[in-house]
Amino acid sequence: MQFKGKHVAVVAGLVILIAFALMIRADIPAEELKARYTTSSSHFINIADAKLHYRDEGQGIPIILVHGTAASLHTWDGWTAELSKQHRVLRLDLPGFGLTGPNASGSYSIDYYRDLLLQFMDSLGIEQAHIGGSSLGGQIAFDFAATHPERVQKLILVSPTGVTNANDKRITLPFRMAQTPLLKHSLKYITPRFIVEQSLKEVYGDDSKLKPETITLSHDLLLCEGNRSALIDRLNTVDTDNLYKLAQVQAPTVILWGEADAWVPFTNARQFQQGIKGAQLKVYAGAGHIPMEEQPHETVQDVLSFLSQEVAQLD
Repeated sequence: MQFKGKHVAVVAGLVILIAFALMIRADIPAEELKARYTTSSSHFINIADAKLHYRDEGQGIPIILVHGTAASLHTWDGWTAELSKQHRVLRLDLPGFGLTGPNASGSYSIDYYRDLLLQFMDSLGIEQAHIGGSSLGGQIAFDFAATHPERVQKLILVSPTGVTNANDKRITLPFRMAQTPLLKHSLKYITPRFIVEQSLKEVYGDDSKLKPETITLSHDLLLCEGNRSALIDRLNTVDTDNLYKLAQVQAPTVILWGEADAWVPFTNARQFQQGIKGAQLKVYAGAGHIPMEEQPHETVQDVLSFLSQEVAQLD
């Protein structure tokens, strides 16, 4: 009986090892993904220790769109066609994500991303722009608007992070793995497609709207060489509190929030609205953390309406 028990334990151990081996995914070379996911509007520029990938579409007043953690510029696909009819739309893959991949410094703080945004505008000769950001991108956007008010015409925030205890890093399994000392290095290897699918379902209020091609895209870009290590670095970055900067934002601001947001609770929306003088709030019933993907038509129409409003002088 004792021998049988040991035999069972050995078999169980082998099964676990095989299961882990089946979940191991190799890096995908960046050049292979560039061939798959770049378009005629794609560009690369060397700034801030990174080879930044961005898309530049349309003409008119520039609007720069910044995505969230573990996302990419594709999160704005549902907006770009409409916005680019009236504006020059620039959307970028933040260093550590998408086709940009890791930077040389290994730094992925809010301060780093804010400074990168300034260098991006300077490199392209853009003096002023509307700035939009989702989740982490929203936190970068309001920090940038507070720090460089002369560079921002209007500000668009979609479920921004930044409020204490509203940290999207603690929700989904890969994020929890990245912050667990014994597990975080396994994230560099064990990232099967079903984990990405589950994570995406968490950011949708109605996950029936999640398309298989969206899962494939997100999984491919996560596997882009260096991105998993960069994600671990980002998720273990402790940013200095910048919520006080909301009061320093001078640009007219609209805040978009999904009422069913499971990552950054809708209750935080009022704090942002109260923190930024004159900010407007748009709420989307049934939508989760990324309403611009779930409800692209409704959200982009609200954004276009906001951008067309005359700028009122704030007291």
